[in-house]
Amino acid sequence: MSAGDTGAPDNVTQRLEAMAAELKALEPLMRTGDIDARVLREFRDAVDFIRTTAWAVEQFIALRKGHHDPYSVMPMLAMERVRRGTQLAHDLSLDLDSTEVSFETPGLEGLFGAVRGLHEKLEHLFHQDRR
Repeated sequence: MSAGDTGAPDNVTQRLEAMAAELKALEPLMRTGDIDARVLREFRDAVDFIRTTAWAVEQFIALRKGHHDPYSVMPMLAMERVRRGTQLAHDLSLDLDSTEVSFETPGLEGLFGAVRGLHEKLEHLFHQDRR
């Protein structure tokens, strides 16, 4: 969020409306086909991610309004994060193979630390499940 964002519902609503209009305006431009395939794939991944998040928020709101447990959507969100993380790990692996990501790539050290921490937790989880 930028410094001017308050996070207030009206602000989020306005941003969603503006983004929806922008995406609708972008759609005919995309039809030209003159797009870098990699950028298009990243765009599709981002749209897929936000679409899933929007669906989960919509379900959360509907369940809360219906006096049901809104947190029942959390396992679906966790499953989606695992799917997305797997996809990102695969894509990054391909980037490393193609040398598009190198030691000089900004943020790589932070990614390494995050992946190491995730690996340790997954290793613990898998060892726990095998007991």
